[in-house]
Amino acid sequence: MNTTKSSYIDLGPLKEEVEGNMIICKMLIESFITDIDEYAAIMNAELKISNLPTLFQVAHKIIPSIRIFNIVKLEPIIIELETYLREEDDLESIRNHIGSSLVIFYQVKTELQNELNLIDDAAV
Repeated sequence: MNTTKSSYIDLGPLKEEVEGNMIICKMLIESFITDIDEYAAIMNAELKISNLPTLFQVAHKIIPSIRIFNIVKLEPIIIELETYLREEDDLESIRNHIGSSLVIFYQVKTELQNELNLIDDAAV
């Protein structure tokens, strides 16, 4: 399978982990795209009402997926966000970090959808 040059994701470690099984890789990508949509929806809704405990849980939950998809530009943002949320302090930084994470996640989603297209094209 060919891969595209991505600015945020690196699927190399994932492909190694699944031993090149593109069916599993595709399933994981599709699942993560769903997770991104859920993350965005919850972060937007809960930020409006300043529900910091729920925001913390969502940020914490997404970290393993960020690591699986090797999104190195996003991990420090989420780790810092998690710290601000744990301390329940600095709402401005929380808003900025959530905004930055959403921008990156939308780009990641586009890159993952491109990868899915490549997987589908290679299967034909």
